[in-house]
Amino acid sequence: MRLSWSLILTLTLILPPTLVWGGDGSIPDQTLENWSALFSDPTPQTDLKPASPALYQTSLTSTYFAPPPTVTATRLQNLTPETEQPRTHGLLSSINVLNGMLVTEAEMAKSEGGATWLQNKIAGDTRDDAASRMLRLGITGTAGSIRYGALYRSAGQAFLNGPDLAMREVWGEWKSGQTTLRSSVGQQWNNVTGDTTRLRLGQTYGRLGLAWKSPGLPELMLTYSNTGISSSAEPLGIAPQRNHTHTLEGALAYAGATWNARLTSAYILGSDLQRGGAESTVRVQTLTAAIRPLNTLTITPTLGYREEIQDWSGTRIESPSASVAVQYRHNQRVWLSATGNYASTHSSDGLIDTQQVGGKGILAWDLQRSQAWATLLSFEAGYNRLTNNLSPSADVADISGIIKLILAAH
Repeated sequence: MRLSWSLILTLTLILPPTLVWGGDGSIPDQTLENWSALFSDPTPQTDLKPASPALYQTSLTSTYFAPPPTVTATRLQNLTPETEQPRTHGLLSSINVLNGMLVTEAEMAKSEGGATWLQNKIAGDTRDDAASRMLRLGITGTAGSIRYGALYRSAGQAFLNGPDLAMREVWGEWKSGQTTLRSSVGQQWNNVTGDTTRLRLGQTYGRLGLAWKSPGLPELMLTYSNTGISSSAEPLGIAPQRNHTHTLEGALAYAGATWNARLTSAYILGSDLQRGGAESTVRVQTLTAAIRPLNTLTITPTLGYREEIQDWSGTRIESPSASVAVQYRHNQRVWLSATGNYASTHSSDGLIDTQQVGGKGILAWDLQRSQAWATLLSFEAGYNRLTNNLSPSADVADISGIIKLILAAH
């Protein structure tokens, strides 16, 4: 061993300097590579450890909601200026922990505009109406194939979207392949502000749902729910309510290249605890579809049938319904929307016999569009008729037509 080290040292001293050092006094590239290969690890280490995600991320955004133009009022007495149409504004705060493993949200919103737009313009009116506010808190977590969460929401009577309703819910979901299992328990109630002149109905529920979906095959869904309804703080003259229902619902959905359809059937068994547990049975079938024969044309028909049998009286109430909606866009500047609906209710005891027919059409034309302004002209017409065969004096008919010219800034 000593001889080997002596030989290496001797060769290093004897070799000409130009073999070790470059003529300009620098180390040659080949020599650097040889020495690097000699003293470096023959199997280079690559750090494959991913960068650790941020502990949490926060965001604060504004929210906005307005109903589609097709659901706005068609009567002149109910119209408001476009700038004062009913809408909601709010703030949404979100915290994302460990790249989505836990997400929390908090939202506050308030309704603006609507039918009382003129009242809000009165000078000196500084009312702070809590009935037009909404508060929502939510949390969602993920652990492998399991998702879970909790939700709380409370909206006042004057709030635009989901008014006069409060709820709290805890849910969980497990997914494996094409199968999804979801369960939830919760409570909801109306009369959020606790008005003593109105009835408050509280509902406690539990749901268990199973869904199966595979590419190219129909989607199957089966849901069972158990619901209890009871009233509290009944005002004078209002009868209390206590009901308990079991609901079993099945659905079959399929989507093609230019169409999709969904068939739903539900069986509801209810018990009226105020009547000594008297039972009622409800069957509901609904068929909805969306057909797109052209890229510019969409047809959405809906068929429904509801049958209720009251065991304590032997009365059967039948309620068939049908509707169709058509949307056609000739080009980017002209489009047409039309809806029609029919519904009737008939009871075997002869106390109910009504029919309702309605329709609405909108033709809109984008007259001119510039960088600063958009000009829209629309023609709207609506018809509704309610016929009461038992009391013709209670018949109601409504025909309306509106021409709108809208100037909006971009």
